[in-house]
Amino acid sequence: MSPRWTAVQGASRTAAGSPAEARRLRRWFDIGAWFKGIEGAIEIVTGAWVALDPAALGTLLVRLAAKDLLHDPHDRIASTLRHLASALDGNVSFPAMYLIAHGVVKVLLAIGLLRDYKVAYPLAIVTLGALATYQLYRYTHTHAVVLPVLAAVDVAIAWLVWREGRQRRLERVVPAGA
Repeated sequence: MSPRWTAVQGASRTAAGSPAEARRLRRWFDIGAWFKGIEGAIEIVTGAWVALDPAALGTLLVRLAAKDLLHDPHDRIASTLRHLASALDGNVSFPAMYLIAHGVVKVLLAIGLLRDYKVAYPLAIVTLGALATYQLYRYTHTHAVVLPVLAAVDVAIAWLVWREGRQRRLERVVPAGA
């Protein structure tokens, strides 16, 4: 066995820990990439739906808020949904385009990651970091509890992407059969 192969094996063990841990982390990476891809597809469908039927978003938001407002007229989330529905008032071009663009980016990154395109790893890390930053920024204005949770999920997936990209780089240096 060559010294280079031994060094790569050692680096691989250091990067992923034990082989069982490497398999577990790779499984979580795959789950995260699929999750982001499916989430992106849902955003594309939702954005298209909102673009084709602008009143649907307002109706949906009012329906989501109605039950909570009956129980507590001062409920923060329900009041925010009701306010958002009234603020849209037929002007849904930005939300629709945002959802579609956001969804397309997520789907393309998920495909790139699952097909192991080298460029997808840094792009995904930067994109997920930007999304997490934006979600935390929005949290400072809206105080919506879900935003830090979504940001934490994006940061966790970005870490998995970084770790998987590093592992795949090590595997490219010396193929497993060498």
